[in-house]
Amino acid sequence: MTRIILFTGKGGVGKTSVSAATGLLSAMEGKKTLIISTDPAHSLRDAFNIEIGSEPKKVMENLYLQEISVTEAIKKYWDKLKLYLTSLMRSQGVEGIAAEEIATLPGFDEASQLLYIRQYAMENTYDLIVMDTAPTGESLKLLSFPEAFSWYMERLFPISRKTAKIMRPLMKPFLNLPIPDDTVFASIEELYSQMRDVKDILSDSSRTTIRLVCNPDMMSFNETKRAYTYLLMYGYSVDALIINKIYQENSGEFLTKWRHSQAQIIKEIEDAFGDIKIFKLPMDDEEPTGMKRLQKMGKNIYGDMKPWDILSNIEPPVEFEVMGNKKFVRMKVPFAKKENLDLHNRGGELIVQIDNWRRVFFLPQSMADLSPENAEFNKGKLVIEMV
Repeated sequence: MTRIILFTGKGGVGKTSVSAATGLLSAMEGKKTLIISTDPAHSLRDAFNIEIGSEPKKVMENLYLQEISVTEAIKKYWDKLKLYLTSLMRSQGVEGIAAEEIATLPGFDEASQLLYIRQYAMENTYDLIVMDTAPTGESLKLLSFPEAFSWYMERLFPISRKTAKIMRPLMKPFLNLPIPDDTVFASIEELYSQMRDVKDILSDSSRTTIRLVCNPDMMSFNETKRAYTYLLMYGYSVDALIINKIYQENSGEFLTKWRHSQAQIIKEIEDAFGDIKIFKLPMDDEEPTGMKRLQKMGKNIYGDMKPWDILSNIEPPVEFEVMGNKKFVRMKVPFAKKENLDLHNRGGELIVQIDNWRRVFFLPQSMADLSPENAEFNKGKLVIEMV
């Protein structure tokens, strides 16, 4: 079974270097490893000083690198669906390039990247996949897409393939609107199935975990807390946090105040994230580029630990529980605030919104007709009573 590790964090914290170091160290210890970049900035080639293409490139024994081309990915996985959407836009008076651009639904880019992960995981092509993702906001869009995809498809394709087959010859003379043909419906059904696979793979804590990278400054710390909360809300497992770019004692008198500030923030990070493994990585006097320096960085992070191991005891992020006559949903959201929370039930779906991020839970049959009555935070968990 392919092990998957995703690295995410604020822009500039060193995700690419940490991802590269983790993958390189794993490959050198015998794991067939793919490091894949989903960040449009594509800094992976700079970390290794190697040109990388849109297909996996072997750069040494057991190590492969890939920088996903969104254009090629969309063409590979979404071609038939996009052709239909483009014709739909043109039928409504949107011409040329504009129709093609509008036909690229929100999330197409993210979904194309996820489908590569699905392919490699289901084929067991690699022992380990390390994902160097875009900054936090883009990573959350990437990971929330499988649920968002359903919302768009239900509204754009509300009729079934069988209904469309009957209606197509009847409605064509009256509507200036293309009705999807069988190849489009087949493409939609395939994508539904693939997105379910993606969700299953990424939410399986026995194979996929996320590692947060942050710097010891307050902006990075705050963004990391929010990211951790949202990732748990979506049902993803986080097993480690790497505090990067820590000034060392020998960094000179000029940085004394910075070192003092960092020490205070590191203490706050350790207190806040006490349930996951924390690594502290000092600022080196050399930029971590090239195989030799990345190997050194990997050793500085993991020491004698195996980078591919699951590094923390992981509790289920979401649990459904029955206690006597009462039924509860328990969700791990350690840094959420009640005033930023919104809950409601919509046709058997529990909608949970924290700040600008929304999660749709398909409730078990025993709770499908219940609504959230009371909600309280208890030891980092949101406890929702359903009545």
